Amino acid sequence: MKQTLRTPQKAQPSPTKATSKANLSYRLSGESLLRGLYWCAAALVVLNVIAIVCKYTTGHPNAWGIIPQFELDAERNVPTYFSSFILLLSSLLLFAVSLLKQREQDKFTWQWRLLSVVFLYLSVDESAGLHEMFIYPLRDNFHLTGILYFSWVIVGAGVVIALGAYYLPFLLSLHSKLRFRVMLAAVVYVGGALGVELYGGYYADAFGLDNLGYALITTVEETMEITGVLLLLHALYKHLKQQLASVTLVLSPVAAPSRQPAALVPEAGLAYHNHHTVITN
Repeated sequence: MKQTLRTPQKAQPSPTKATSKANLSYRLSGESLLRGLYWCAAALVVLNVIAIVCKYTTGHPNAWGIIPQFELDAERNVPTYFSSFILLLSSLLLFAVSLLKQREQDKFTWQWRLLSVVFLYLSVDESAGLHEMFIYPLRDNFHLTGILYFSWVIVGAGVVIALGAYYLPFLLSLHSKLRFRVMLAAVVYVGGALGVELYGGYYADAFGLDNLGYALITTVEETMEITGVLLLLHALYKHLKQQLASVTLVLSPVAAPSRQPAALVPEAGLAYHNHHTVITN
Protein backbone atom coordinates (compact mmCIF):
# COMPACT_ATOMS: atom_id res chain seq x y z
CA MET A 1 0.00 0.00 0.00
CA LYS A 2 1.46 3.30 -1.13
CA GLN A 3 1.73 6.16 1.29
CA THR A 4 1.88 9.72 0.07
CA LEU A 5 4.09 12.07 1.99
CA ARG A 6 2.67 15.57 2.30
CA THR A 7 4.88 18.58 2.85
CA PRO A 8 3.59 20.62 5.77
CA GLN A 9 2.35 23.99 4.55
CA LYS A 10 2.82 27.29 6.31
CA ALA A 11 -0.32 28.49 7.98
CA GLN A 12 -1.98 31.32 6.07
CA PRO A 13 -3.28 34.36 7.97
CA SER A 14 -6.99 34.59 8.19
CA PRO A 15 -8.34 36.96 5.50
CA THR A 16 -10.77 38.40 7.96
CA LYS A 17 -8.12 39.32 10.48
CA ALA A 18 -7.09 42.95 10.00
CA THR A 19 -3.59 44.11 10.74
CA SER A 20 -3.70 46.68 13.52
CA LYS A 21 -1.84 49.93 12.96
CA ALA A 22 -0.63 52.39 15.53
CA ASN A 23 -2.02 55.89 15.65
CA LEU A 24 0.07 59.04 15.82
CA SER A 25 -1.58 62.12 17.29
CA TYR A 26 -0.69 65.75 17.84
CA ARG A 27 -3.12 68.17 19.42
CA LEU A 28 -3.17 71.96 19.20
CA SER A 29 -6.00 74.27 20.19
CA GLY A 30 -7.49 76.63 17.64
CA GLU A 31 -6.72 79.61 19.87
CA SER A 32 -3.06 78.63 19.99
CA LEU A 33 -2.92 78.28 16.22
CA LEU A 34 -4.49 81.70 15.64
CA ARG A 35 -2.27 83.30 18.26
CA GLY A 36 0.77 81.82 16.57
CA LEU A 37 -0.33 83.14 13.18
CA TYR A 38 -0.81 86.65 14.59
CA TRP A 39 2.65 86.59 16.16
CA CYS A 40 4.20 85.34 12.91
CA ALA A 41 2.48 88.12 10.97
CA ALA A 42 3.68 90.77 13.42
CA ALA A 43 7.24 89.42 13.26
CA LEU A 44 7.21 89.47 9.45
CA VAL A 45 6.01 93.09 9.36
CA VAL A 46 8.75 94.16 11.79
CA LEU A 47 11.42 92.26 9.84
CA ASN A 48 10.15 93.85 6.63
CA VAL A 49 10.46 97.35 8.07
CA ILE A 50 14.01 96.60 9.24
CA ALA A 51 14.85 95.14 5.82
CA ILE A 52 13.60 98.08 3.74
CA VAL A 53 15.15 100.69 6.06
CA CYS A 54 18.50 98.90 5.78
CA LYS A 55 18.06 98.57 2.03
CA TYR A 56 17.51 102.28 1.40
CA THR A 57 19.64 103.86 4.13
CA THR A 58 22.77 101.73 4.53
CA GLY A 59 23.84 101.25 0.94
CA HIS A 60 23.49 97.45 1.25
CA PRO A 61 20.33 96.60 -0.72
CA ASN A 62 20.93 92.86 -0.67
CA ALA A 63 22.96 91.98 2.47
CA TRP A 64 23.97 88.53 1.21
CA GLY A 65 20.40 87.80 0.11
CA ILE A 66 18.91 88.32 3.56
CA ILE A 67 16.95 91.52 2.87
CA PRO A 68 14.94 90.20 -0.13
CA GLN A 69 13.83 87.24 1.98
CA PHE A 70 11.83 89.50 4.31
CA GLU A 71 10.46 92.21 2.01
CA LEU A 72 6.66 92.00 1.99
CA ASP A 73 6.48 93.22 -1.60
CA ALA A 74 9.02 90.72 -2.95
CA GLU A 75 8.16 87.35 -4.48
CA ARG A 76 9.13 83.78 -3.54
CA ASN A 77 10.26 84.62 0.00
CA VAL A 78 9.16 84.03 3.60
CA PRO A 79 6.25 86.55 3.68
CA THR A 80 4.95 85.18 0.36
CA TYR A 81 4.91 81.65 1.77
CA PHE A 82 3.13 82.83 4.93
CA SER A 83 0.47 84.75 2.98
CA SER A 84 -0.12 81.80 0.67
CA PHE A 85 -0.41 79.47 3.67
CA ILE A 86 -3.03 81.52 5.54
CA LEU A 87 -5.05 81.91 2.32
CA LEU A 88 -4.97 78.14 1.88
CA LEU A 89 -5.99 77.67 5.51
CA SER A 90 -8.92 80.05 4.90
CA SER A 91 -9.94 77.94 1.91
CA LEU A 92 -9.93 74.79 4.05
CA LEU A 93 -12.01 76.39 6.81
CA LEU A 94 -14.49 77.75 4.25
CA PHE A 95 -14.81 74.25 2.84
CA ALA A 96 -15.40 72.91 6.37
CA VAL A 97 -18.19 75.47 6.85
CA SER A 98 -19.70 74.40 3.51
CA LEU A 99 -19.79 70.78 4.74
CA LEU A 100 -21.58 71.94 7.87
CA LYS A 101 -24.08 73.92 5.80
CA GLN A 102 -24.58 70.94 3.51
CA ARG A 103 -25.47 68.79 6.51
CA GLU A 104 -27.93 71.47 7.61
CA GLN A 105 -29.31 71.71 4.03
CA ASP A 106 -28.58 75.42 4.01
CA LYS A 107 -29.49 77.13 0.74
CA PHE A 108 -26.19 79.03 0.70
CA THR A 109 -24.02 75.91 0.83
CA TRP A 110 -22.58 76.49 -2.62
CA GLN A 111 -21.78 80.13 -1.82
CA TRP A 112 -19.55 78.90 0.99
CA ARG A 113 -17.98 76.33 -1.35
CA LEU A 114 -17.36 78.93 -4.05
CA LEU A 115 -15.60 81.13 -1.48
CA SER A 116 -13.40 78.15 -0.67
CA VAL A 117 -12.43 77.91 -4.35
CA VAL A 118 -11.81 81.68 -4.53
CA PHE A 119 -9.41 81.55 -1.60
CA LEU A 120 -7.68 78.51 -3.04
CA TYR A 121 -7.06 80.57 -6.19
CA LEU A 122 -5.84 83.51 -4.11
CA SER A 123 -3.40 81.19 -2.36
CA VAL A 124 -1.98 80.06 -5.71
CA ASP A 125 -1.96 83.62 -7.02
CA GLU A 126 -0.04 84.84 -3.99
CA SER A 127 2.76 82.42 -4.81
CA ALA A 128 2.63 82.62 -8.61
CA GLY A 129 1.65 86.30 -9.09
CA LEU A 130 -0.99 85.42 -11.70
CA HIS A 131 -2.75 88.79 -11.42
CA GLU A 132 0.40 90.58 -12.57
CA MET A 133 -0.01 89.09 -16.04
CA PHE A 134 -2.69 91.72 -16.68
CA ILE A 135 -0.45 94.70 -15.92
CA TYR A 136 1.66 95.11 -19.04
CA PRO A 137 -0.98 94.22 -21.69
CA LEU A 138 -3.51 96.68 -20.22
CA ARG A 139 -0.96 99.41 -19.47
CA ASP A 140 0.70 99.24 -22.89
CA ASN A 141 -2.49 98.96 -24.96
CA PHE A 142 -4.49 101.60 -23.12
CA HIS A 143 -1.60 103.86 -22.00
CA LEU A 144 -2.66 103.71 -18.36
CA THR A 145 -0.88 105.89 -15.82
CA GLY A 146 -1.43 107.34 -12.35
CA ILE A 147 -3.63 105.28 -10.06
CA LEU A 148 -4.10 102.74 -12.89
CA TYR A 149 -0.35 102.24 -13.32
CA PHE A 150 -0.80 98.75 -11.87
CA SER A 151 -3.58 98.07 -14.33
CA TRP A 152 -4.59 94.68 -12.94
CA VAL A 153 -6.71 96.65 -10.44
CA ILE A 154 -9.27 97.17 -13.23
CA VAL A 155 -9.84 93.43 -13.47
CA GLY A 156 -9.63 93.06 -9.69
CA ALA A 157 -12.21 95.79 -9.07
CA GLY A 158 -14.55 94.17 -11.60
CA VAL A 159 -14.29 90.81 -9.86
CA VAL A 160 -14.85 92.38 -6.42
CA ILE A 161 -17.96 94.25 -7.63
CA ALA A 162 -19.37 91.11 -9.28
CA LEU A 163 -18.75 88.96 -6.21
CA GLY A 164 -20.14 91.69 -3.94
CA ALA A 165 -23.39 91.82 -5.91
CA TYR A 166 -23.68 88.03 -6.04
CA TYR A 167 -22.94 87.60 -2.32
CA LEU A 168 -25.20 90.37 -1.01
CA PRO A 169 -28.11 88.01 -0.16
CA PHE A 170 -25.59 85.62 1.37
CA LEU A 171 -24.15 88.36 3.61
CA LEU A 172 -27.60 89.48 4.70
CA SER A 173 -28.43 85.90 5.71
CA LEU A 174 -25.50 85.63 8.13
CA HIS A 175 -25.81 86.11 11.87
CA SER A 176 -25.05 89.73 12.79
CA LYS A 177 -21.75 88.94 14.56
CA LEU A 178 -20.49 86.70 11.78
CA ARG A 179 -21.61 89.21 9.15
CA PHE A 180 -19.71 92.01 10.88
CA ARG A 181 -16.55 89.92 11.19
CA VAL A 182 -16.65 88.76 7.57
CA MET A 183 -17.34 92.26 6.25
CA LEU A 184 -14.57 93.74 8.41
CA ALA A 185 -12.14 91.16 7.05
CA ALA A 186 -13.26 91.91 3.48
CA VAL A 187 -12.94 95.69 3.90
CA VAL A 188 -9.43 95.41 5.37
CA TYR A 189 -8.24 92.91 2.74
CA VAL A 190 -9.75 94.65 -0.30
CA GLY A 191 -8.76 98.05 1.11
CA GLY A 192 -5.15 96.91 1.03
CA ALA A 193 -5.21 94.87 -2.17
CA LEU A 194 -7.06 97.49 -4.25
CA GLY A 195 -7.29 100.75 -2.30
CA VAL A 196 -3.66 101.08 -1.25
CA GLU A 197 -2.57 99.52 -4.55
CA LEU A 198 -4.24 102.41 -6.41
CA TYR A 199 -2.26 104.96 -4.42
CA GLY A 200 0.85 102.82 -4.81
CA GLY A 201 0.37 102.94 -8.58
CA TYR A 202 0.12 106.73 -8.53
CA TYR A 203 3.27 106.98 -6.38
CA ALA A 204 5.21 104.48 -8.50
CA ASP A 205 4.27 106.27 -11.72
CA ALA A 206 5.44 109.59 -10.28
CA PHE A 207 8.52 108.58 -8.27
CA GLY A 208 9.43 105.05 -9.33
CA LEU A 209 9.46 101.71 -7.56
CA ASP A 210 12.92 101.62 -6.05
CA ASN A 211 12.66 104.00 -3.09
CA LEU A 212 11.78 103.97 0.60
CA GLY A 213 8.47 105.80 0.10
CA TYR A 214 7.09 103.14 -2.23
CA ALA A 215 8.41 100.36 0.01
CA LEU A 216 6.49 101.84 2.96
CA ILE A 217 3.31 102.04 0.86
CA THR A 218 3.60 98.37 -0.06
CA THR A 219 4.22 97.58 3.61
CA VAL A 220 0.85 99.10 4.48
CA GLU A 221 -0.79 97.26 1.59
CA GLU A 222 0.61 93.83 2.44
CA THR A 223 -0.01 94.29 6.16
CA MET A 224 -3.67 95.07 5.47
CA GLU A 225 -3.99 91.99 3.25
CA ILE A 226 -2.46 89.71 5.88
CA THR A 227 -4.60 91.27 8.62
CA GLY A 228 -7.74 90.83 6.53
CA VAL A 229 -7.07 87.13 6.02
CA LEU A 230 -6.32 86.61 9.72
CA LEU A 231 -9.57 88.38 10.63
CA LEU A 232 -11.42 86.02 8.29
CA LEU A 233 -9.72 82.99 9.86
CA HIS A 234 -10.75 84.28 13.29
CA ALA A 235 -14.36 84.75 12.11
CA LEU A 236 -14.55 81.27 10.58
CA TYR A 237 -12.99 79.70 13.65
CA LYS A 238 -15.50 81.42 15.95
CA HIS A 239 -18.36 80.25 13.73
CA LEU A 240 -17.17 76.64 13.66
CA LYS A 241 -16.51 76.70 17.40
CA GLN A 242 -20.15 77.60 18.05
CA GLN A 243 -21.38 74.74 15.86
CA LEU A 244 -18.90 71.90 16.35
CA ALA A 245 -16.56 70.32 18.85
CA SER A 246 -13.94 69.86 16.13
CA VAL A 247 -13.21 69.92 12.43
CA THR A 248 -11.61 66.74 11.14
CA LEU A 249 -10.01 65.91 7.80
CA VAL A 250 -9.43 62.22 7.08
CA LEU A 251 -7.12 61.02 4.30
CA SER A 252 -7.43 57.24 4.12
CA PRO A 253 -6.22 54.73 1.50
CA VAL A 254 -9.41 52.70 1.98
CA ALA A 255 -12.86 54.24 2.15
CA ALA A 256 -14.41 53.56 5.53
CA PRO A 257 -17.97 52.17 5.15
CA SER A 258 -20.95 54.05 6.53
CA ARG A 259 -19.17 56.76 8.44
CA GLN A 260 -20.10 60.38 8.94
CA PRO A 261 -18.11 62.96 6.99
CA ALA A 262 -14.79 63.16 8.79
CA ALA A 263 -14.81 66.93 8.72
CA LEU A 264 -17.55 66.89 11.32
CA VAL A 265 -16.28 64.32 13.82
CA PRO A 266 -16.83 65.61 17.39
CA GLU A 267 -13.39 65.19 18.95
CA ALA A 268 -11.04 67.56 20.72
CA GLY A 269 -7.58 68.65 19.67
CA LEU A 270 -5.53 68.81 16.49
CA ALA A 271 -4.73 65.19 15.69
CA TYR A 272 -3.23 62.94 13.07
CA HIS A 273 -4.58 59.40 13.27
CA ASN A 274 -2.84 57.40 10.58
CA HIS A 275 -3.49 60.08 7.86
CA HIS A 276 -6.04 61.69 10.15
CA THR A 277 -6.19 65.43 10.80
CA VAL A 278 -8.35 67.05 13.46
CA ILE A 279 -8.59 70.81 13.96
CA THR A 280 -10.51 71.71 17.06
CA ASN A 281 -11.61 74.43 19.39
